[in-house]
Formats: sequence, C-alpha cells, structure tokens
Amino acid sequence: MSLRARLLLMSMLTSAPLVGCKKEEAPAAPPVHRAEPKATAEAAPEPAAPVERATPACAAAPASGTAESLELAGRKATRTGTTLSFADADADGALVLGVLGPINEDSGANRLALRKYNAFFKEQGVDAIVVTGDVGEVASGIAGALGEVAAAGKPVFVIAGNRECEADYVEGVKAAQEKHPAIVDLNAVREVRFPEATLVSIPGYHDPDFINCESGCRYYPSTVDEAITLAKAAKSPVVLVAHGPPAGKGSQSLDYAKTGSNVGAEEISRALREGGIPFGVFSNIKEAGARATDLAGTTIIPQGQEVSSLFLNPGPADTTDWGMNDRSVGHGFAATLRIKDGKASWKLFRAGPITGAERKQAKALEAP
Repeated sequence: MSLRARLLLMSMLTSAPLVGCKKEEAPAAPPVHRAEPKATAEAAPEPAAPVERATPACAAAPASGTAESLELAGRKATRTGTTLSFADADADGALVLGVLGPINEDSGANRLALRKYNAFFKEQGVDAIVVTGDVGEVASGIAGALGEVAAAGKPVFVIAGNRECEADYVEGVKAAQEKHPAIVDLNAVREVRFPEATLVSIPGYHDPDFINCESGCRYYPSTVDEAITLAKAAKSPVVLVAHGPPAGKGSQSLDYAKTGSNVGAEEISRALREGGIPFGVFSNIKEAGARATDLAGTTIIPQGQEVSSLFLNPGPADTTDWGMNDRSVGHGFAATLRIKDGKASWKLFRAGPITGAERKQAKALEAP
C-alpha cells in the first residue's frame, strides 16, 4: 500500500467515534421551586368577655381611701374606703352579734317584735346587730325598721337581700342613718374588722328569677371573688354576711326549701371554701331557719356549744306565721352569734303568737 493510502486510512480511524467507551453522565437535577413563605400575621386574641359586676350601690368594690375617724354607738372606729375597723377589743374577749333575718316591712306587729328582739340582745350583751337582708320593700319602711333596730344603741350592720329595689334600699338606709349614725351599710362597707372577728359581706342575691324588683341587687362571681380576697387577708376569724345560704345537702341544711330541695348558692359555698371562712349568717330560706349547722348542712349544732365552724340561719324576724322545717310554726325569731378565741356558739329567741293586748300596741305603732 502506498504511503498516501496508509495516511488516509489512519486519518479515518482516528476520526471515528469510540462506541461504548463514553462515561454516562447523570441527568441534571430539575430546578427546585421553593414556595415563598407566607406572611402569617398572628391571630388577634379574642377580646375577653366583660366581667359582670354588681352596681356600686349594691356591692362596692373593695377599695382603700383616706382614713376617717368615727364613733358608732360609743365605740371608736376608723373607716378607710370600704373597710371599717374597731381597734378596742371587748372586755371579755368575745364578740357577740345579734342576728336578724327578713323583717320585710315595718308593720306595727314587726316593730313590736323588734323591741322584743332588742330586749333579748341586751340580755345577751350583744356588741353589734347584723340584719341579713329583706329589710323592707319601700324606702320609708326600710328606714322605719332600721330605726327600731338601732334603738338598741349598738352598731347595726345591714345588707340588701332579694326583696329591696336598689333605689329604695339606698334611700331608706340613708334616711335611717340621718337619725341613727351607727347604722352601717354593708353594701358600701364590705369588711368590718373587730379584734375578735372580721365581717365580710356579699350583699344581694344570685338568682335574678327570685329578685323581687327589676332593679334589685344581684351579686356575681366577681363579688364573691372580692369577698374571698378580703377573707384570705383577714387577721381574725371571718364571719360571712350574706342573704342567701350556701348549697347544702339534705333536709337539715340551711337551704332546704318547702319545695323539698336544696336551693342554696354554689358561689356562697365557693366563698366559704376558698376563703377559708369558718362562720356565716344567712337567712333567705325562712323555713330552714332557727338553726345552725356545719358547712355541709348535715349536722345541727346545739345552742351554746362552742365549735370552730358554724353557719347560722336565725329564721325570719317577720311576725307573719311561717311553717318551719321542724314542723313548728314561727311567729318571729332572733339569734345571737358569740365568737371567742376562734370558736363560736349561738342562741335563739323565738317569739310567741301575738296576743290580743299586743295587737292594740302594734296598731299604735303602725306607720302613718
């Protein structure tokens, strides 16, 4: 083969593709499409439901204020906002409270009964008197009834129940205070400090269906919370003053109604539990009155027995005949609560049926 032919052959061989020798390359990865982060604005919190509160005239929110010196029925006291304080302890180391349930009206018969109760209170050496609501329905009647109670010459503490209209209660208490400055409105003063015990109030009633007046005083969980806070901070054993009783169990309880059921308020029970409150006075369930029990309402506490926890329903002060749970008929009641060294006892006064002679006296006492 000629030289020219060999060169041509070599050129053809070197330019031919090499079959099966090329390394296979991995395919290029597809481009990654990253989602743009969405702008996530934080969800605005739902507005809190407004806290339901009693009106200031029905249950003032506890507050401090400028100290004001007072003298109530011969006892020196200091009022600071919604707190009233008595500095001097009683000579015998005991605080004795006269306790009244619903008066309802200032009828002549009721006025006569209130004078009997005051005589009982004097005999028992009470230091002050507590009226647990349902004083009356109109301003003049409220003023008249409180005036009779205040004639005992002792400080008188009163709350609204489920009977009074707010305006009538305020007007009636104010009118009574003008003649008897020792009357203290526990709607406005939520705490009364004695050296032996502290009174804390929950005025009004919890169930609007049983508040007789559209503008009557209703309390709310916030009112109860306030009482719990006061009770926890108290320096002496607490007495809760309320119109309606706590929720009880069984027929011996202070809330056992004629309907055959316990109708007390769970919120009052909560106040007693959470506030660590050992004593209380309540009166709305009239037929369950004239007795004191333990917190559950299953154990009746005999009169005169000193115990570390006691809850009292004095029964109705009103003289209208009332069938009681013990199958007796009530014609008006009053009671005392004595507290000494952290223990309490009680005593009952039961009025008899009004006599013919007393009817004449009662008629003479009727308001114009």
